[in-house]
Amino acid sequence: MILYHGSNMTAGKPKLVAQNRYLDFGFGFYTTASPGQAASFAHKVADRRKTGAATLNM
Repeated sequence: MILYHGSNMTAGKPKLVAQNRYLDFGFGFYTTASPGQAASFAHKVADRRKTGAATLNM
């Protein structure tokens, strides 16, 4: 299975951190099987953060 992560930077080696929260869609490293969904999110993140370029990580 190929998973995609959309961001405003390349995710070379994601750092997974244990947390004490039990929230849906809180802090985390999110992936999807849909390249289109990840690309859409990458553009939103780059626009919102005003830094970097939309990047699709596989």
